[in-house]
Amino acid sequence: MTTIRAEETRLPRRAKEAVDRHERVVVVNHDRPAFVIVHPDEYPETGRRRGRSMNEALRLLTSAATPDPEFGDDLEAVRDTVGPMPEDPWAH
Repeated sequence: MTTIRAEETRLPRRAKEAVDRHERVVVVNHDRPAFVIVHPDEYPETGRRRGRSMNEALRLLTSAATPDPEFGDDLEAVRDTVGPMPEDPWAH
């Protein structure tokens, strides 16, 4: 979990009050949920580690299949059939 100091953010008063009431606060960006702010007591730390160790993850990645050498050419062919990309693909 990443921790930041309160002075590094600008949390509106109504959001802080909602979190104090143990309500979830959904932060939206471009009309889509970007992240959720929750009260720390809602999700207590677990005793066991979640996920894989870095060594295990690296071992899995190194044992994975290598990319197809012609993958880049295939991607370019797809892009050529679609046409030019918009300047801002996320704009509405």
